[in-house]
Amino acid sequence: MRLLLFDIDGTLIASGGAGRDAIADAFSDEFGLAGLDGVQIDGRTDTGIFEDALRLAGVDPTPAAIDRMTEAYIARLPEALRTHKGRVLEGVVDLLDALDGAGAVVGLATGNVARGAELKLRHYGIWDRFVGGGFGDVSSDRDRVLAAAVEELARVGGVEPSAASPVVIGDTPRDVSAGHAVGARVLAVATGNYDEAALRESGADFVLPDLRDTQAALEILLG
Repeated sequence: MRLLLFDIDGTLIASGGAGRDAIADAFSDEFGLAGLDGVQIDGRTDTGIFEDALRLAGVDPTPAAIDRMTEAYIARLPEALRTHKGRVLEGVVDLLDALDGAGAVVGLATGNVARGAELKLRHYGIWDRFVGGGFGDVSSDRDRVLAAAVEELARVGGVEPSAASPVVIGDTPRDVSAGHAVGARVLAVATGNYDEAALRESGADFVLPDLRDTQAALEILLG
């Protein structure tokens, strides 16, 4: 059973900075933290970002503090999505259309917390294209998020995870390393902040400039 695990930001959508700004506004309002300078964002889980930002604000990143920041972020995200110029990336809808009925289990493997992922993808009209996955609520460790995604999609597909054939689709070296950590092949797309050379250097099994060439993507994902 082929399991397809899509990252969200930089792979499926570009939110125009809505997510980052919603996080920054939440930390400013809750803890008076001015900006997220010094906090690595690309390829990170929301939980990991919250932990780093809490430390930057001088706050112990306890589960209660993480929950507080998650709620504050989720409360601000819908307005941020409305006021930022985001979009579904080129080729994504055509690829999802082509995968419909192709026999693969199509899901998510994202650092976004589950409610954030749903808000983003519902905003852009593609949430219902995915049957489940792994989300940033699971852990600050992206490897564990990917492992959870494989387990969930294997369950949906009715197979044991060890018998599944997962492919991760992402846009950062962290997607590549996490995918390989769970035994997946990785299609890296240069639609985020890393170019094709950097993604090849990171060890991606396949690299495309974007997802506009539906046939090329299908051959990688289903071949």
